[in-house]
Amino acid sequence: MNSGDTAGRLCPLPIRPRPAAGEPSEAYIRRLALANHLRPSYLRGYLAGPPRYLGAIRPERLAALSGRTVAILERTLTGLTRNTRPAAQPHQPARPRRRRVQAADKPALFAAIRRDAQDGYPIRTLAARYQLHRRMIRQALADPTPPPRKQPQRASALDRLREPITTMLTTEPDLTIRQIWERLLDDHNAAISYDRVHQYIVRLRPANPGRTPARRRRRTGKTN
Repeated sequence: MNSGDTAGRLCPLPIRPRPAAGEPSEAYIRRLALANHLRPSYLRGYLAGPPRYLGAIRPERLAALSGRTVAILERTLTGLTRNTRPAAQPHQPARPRRRRVQAADKPALFAAIRRDAQDGYPIRTLAARYQLHRRMIRQALADPTPPPRKQPQRASALDRLREPITTMLTTEPDLTIRQIWERLLDDHNAAISYDRVHQYIVRLRPANPGRTPARRRRRTGKTN
């Protein structure tokens, strides 16, 4: 039985908040759960469905419960994808690829752009010749010294969850990763996938030498 048949029998939830443009799908699922007095971890697992309750959600299920179409959810939410690949569109002309410039190559490149500009080439022609955005052409003409590359400052969904995860690992070392993930969704207003939490805890646990997995303790059976 495919997911489309399953989603067709689902009834919309009583309260269906409107998804916000650009909202992460995990955040919308949390809002949908809380509006209907459901635990976010329960709704998240229900939307993933068997056999992988911790995997990716099924857009068809979310569409049925939220009273929206899959197309609307895909246009509105981020991080929501279907397994089907879009049909190829061979008739659309391919966009020209822009050149990737390393920082070490920029001084020579800027010098070449400035020489060509002195010969009378306009910005549009220079951009096409060097396969660069016109913004970089203007940058080269304004200053022969390339500006330092800006490092993107991206906030991770794990940033504010590191402390509660560490606390749970320290005070309750026998918690499974799934239990920790469910607590993050239900008690810490988290909108994060199970895979991200799993990867983080797997990297973190070797740094806690005082923790002995319960499975290993049962297997050895040693007592003092």
